[in-house]
Amino acid sequence: MISSNAFRLSTRLLGIAVLAALTVVVFGKAIAPESKQIYQPPSLDGFILLQEEDGDGDGDGVKETHIVRYRDMAGNAVFSMTTKGRLWAWSREDHAGGTDLGRNYVIRDSNCDGKFDERYGLDEEFHVPDCLKSP
Repeated sequence: MISSNAFRLSTRLLGIAVLAALTVVVFGKAIAPESKQIYQPPSLDGFILLQEEDGDGDGDGVKETHIVRYRDMAGNAVFSMTTKGRLWAWSREDHAGGTDLGRNYVIRDSNCDGKFDERYGLDEEFHVPDCLKSP
């Protein structure tokens, strides 16, 4: 047999669940704010410019992306990717970092707002954001 306290608690939890479901139905999303992580470009302290080249950033065979590569004395690498004059990606490869996403990553500005809001591992695929693709 369920005690009256347990019954009240289960009724209260059911009420909270119904209220949350109605909020999603009425407003189209949960009340909790959406937060997207913003990533900072890597520091170039100790790095020297190694190479500049144009490359294919979206896989269509056209070299529309300017790539600038940097290296430090330890052999760590950083590169940036720019298309149509807009810098949209940075990559950092730290030989001592292994698979740590804090030390080995690609960050990307997904919507051309100047904020790097996506992060990828070095072995993950990424492309020019849609906002920079030709119509």
